[in-house]
Amino acid sequence: MNNNIVTRYPQNPILRPSDMPVPCCAVYNSGVVKLPDGTYIMASRYEEPNKTQGIWVSRSDDGVHFIPDPQPVVLTCAPEDQEEFDETVWLNHQKGALIGSWFDPRICVVEGKYYIVYCVGGDYGCRIAIAETDDFKILRHVSFPMHVLNRNAVLFPEKIGGEYYMLHRPQNSSSNNYGFIWIASSPDLHYWGNCRIVARPQEFWENTKIGPAAPPIKTAEGWLTVYHGVFPHSNGVNYGAGVMMLDLEQPWKVVGRSRDPILYVQEMYEMMGQVPNVVFPGAVVPEEDGTVKIYYGAADYVQCLATAKMQDLIDACR
Repeated sequence: MNNNIVTRYPQNPILRPSDMPVPCCAVYNSGVVKLPDGTYIMASRYEEPNKTQGIWVSRSDDGVHFIPDPQPVVLTCAPEDQEEFDETVWLNHQKGALIGSWFDPRICVVEGKYYIVYCVGGDYGCRIAIAETDDFKILRHVSFPMHVLNRNAVLFPEKIGGEYYMLHRPQNSSSNNYGFIWIASSPDLHYWGNCRIVARPQEFWENTKIGPAAPPIKTAEGWLTVYHGVFPHSNGVNYGAGVMMLDLEQPWKVVGRSRDPILYVQEMYEMMGQVPNVVFPGAVVPEEDGTVKIYYGAADYVQCLATAKMQDLIDACR
């Protein structure tokens, strides 16, 4: 059993709607990175009362106490991408309604460059988008990696065999294998292929679907990868988190995986919210003392923090 691996921060949640500088009904499912100067950057999904969604950045000196920026991030794109960008992310002009939204950001550092991989909703359904940034105030659109319903994508922190690699999960109606974690590769972050299944649900607690949670972390034993799993019950679903190890040179191969969840719903703030019974990791930040900070959304409402020892996560994969 993996019941004692993860310790919740006693003062959870660490970010609430009331902390935001604008009217907000939820802030959660954040990506987090620690910069070389020690500053922690948190990019969160936030929802306005009218249910439009966006990405809001907060900053911290200790990885616990975050101060939101005065404004949300701004998304920009090149002129040649504007039409597809508008149709996918912003407005449906025919219906005259704002149905585009962008959410669930994961911050990925690839060979020193900062990327945010996020989901967009619009005419095409839920898709993956990649943006790059220098200051976490302005995001520059890079690509929509796949023209299918897809979400929960994360980039590996370095090229493997000269290629970028991304874990992702096809959305429900796009594939009979929608509940599986897939991998794809690209020479340039624009054109993606070599798609293949990495992992399927195999334990009872995750038997509906699984998806990537945070960018993989390179260890001597492989790519340490936290993922989420979903279990159905009579009143909805229950989310938990597990961990697996992927081969360093062939990351589509699972070389180890936890049988039990390392994080599962226990606290009231995880049980009650917009979507009850959800713990949804979006970032794992290694620290110099051998611990990691695990950032997770709770009940699609607030942002929370837990900690663990890196070695315990590695051992859980054996």
